[in-house]
Amino acid sequence: MHLENTPAGWPGLCWLEGRTLLQVPEDEGQGEWRKGPAARGGTSVFHNVAMAGNRTRSVLLLGLAIEKGWLREQGEIRALDALCASTLRPRRWLNELPVEYAERLSITAVDRDPESLEWAAANHREHRPLLASPDRLVLRQGDARQLVFEGGWQWVDIDPYGSPIPFLDAVMQNLARSAVVEVSATDTAALCGSYPQVTRRRYAASAVNDELAHDTAMRILLANVALCAARHERFIEPLLSVFDGHHVRVSVLVKPGRRTASEVHRDLGWRVTHPDHAQIERAISAGLHDFGCSEIPQPRAFLPWDSPPARLSPEEASGPLWTGPLASTEVLEALNAERALEWCSTRCDEDSERGRADAAAVVRVGWDERDVRTAERSVMRSVARLTDWSSAIGSNGIITMDELPRWAEITGPPSVARLVRRLRDEGHAAAVSPLSAPAIQTDAPWDVLLRTAEGCFES
Repeated sequence: MHLENTPAGWPGLCWLEGRTLLQVPEDEGQGEWRKGPAARGGTSVFHNVAMAGNRTRSVLLLGLAIEKGWLREQGEIRALDALCASTLRPRRWLNELPVEYAERLSITAVDRDPESLEWAAANHREHRPLLASPDRLVLRQGDARQLVFEGGWQWVDIDPYGSPIPFLDAVMQNLARSAVVEVSATDTAALCGSYPQVTRRRYAASAVNDELAHDTAMRILLANVALCAARHERFIEPLLSVFDGHHVRVSVLVKPGRRTASEVHRDLGWRVTHPDHAQIERAISAGLHDFGCSEIPQPRAFLPWDSPPARLSPEEASGPLWTGPLASTEVLEALNAERALEWCSTRCDEDSERGRADAAAVVRVGWDERDVRTAERSVMRSVARLTDWSSAIGSNGIITMDELPRWAEITGPPSVARLVRRLRDEGHAAAVSPLSAPAIQTDAPWDVLLRTAEGCFES
């Protein structure tokens, strides 16, 4: 496709995300600070400012995968941005990763919209990566489900407007031997169980829309990815799962293996609300219930795949869903604020070429010191709580603070930070969950958790 023409409306507005400049159409909501998601129909080129944290984590995870040799030890890495829209994501890969990593990438960015690709091409010409070769990125117009059959992809990003399910099968069939697939879903109402019929239709699942709906959404999406991989004799290892405002994002390492793929149901199961004694005992014996204490009433419990609830309704049970860890300890520890700021935040250091380029970018967008600090905080928020979460990621006990007063003899929600600290002092794994609602993830038994929560009010 020839993309040498200047698009209508160019240059529009100039915006800076991470350390990468972007021209966007002069439409409402573009080129400005905004927390909420954008409406797709509101602009000729779909650039969602609210997905900035998503793209920042993508830069960091791709860099970590290259650093650790998860994709291949040496040589070129074929990456596909399957629904690229403004193509800011792959441009950030090239511009913000260390040059020795960026130079190993061979990136294909595809979109069906010719206007989006015209803006993408103009941006790539106007704002070339500082150190990496711009030839590392190739733009293609078409349907990603067809282009992906060129095969051999080591990195695939699926970020549609809505559900990613229509793209999964084609992607799984065409991966390299070892690959990372990042999957976003913006149809969170379906994944959280707000519309039960849609949840069943799109994800073949039921979801209880309760305080853990965001956790359920991540687990249902992971289950769909895992089952799709198994159909193609592959298995997944979750690297990172995030519920971020209006979207769910899961990143998985995909490897071949018939035997392991056949065991996919080992990590799949159900979550029942208000489980009875027998269900809690079954959860404990399956290693899925760190809370233990089968004789004490509890809010919910995981059941293994081969012990489904008698009645799968959106009021009583969620599933099938992923019952294993939602992320890798190694990834959570590596995606920290220090690395995020080093790679993805403007430095404005006049003593280095990179710093001078950052300073020039800040001037280009007309930012003042307050804007620079806002951007820095945005980068830090994208990885907030991840490193701390690593200390309890292997635990399956999770509850929100708003729920605890119903079960413990307390008058209101305890301080989540104080509760975590006290549980750790007693020798238990505990961390603040990155869910939007204040929640705790811990391996502490249920009676210990209740006693400790009550103790938070006594001192």
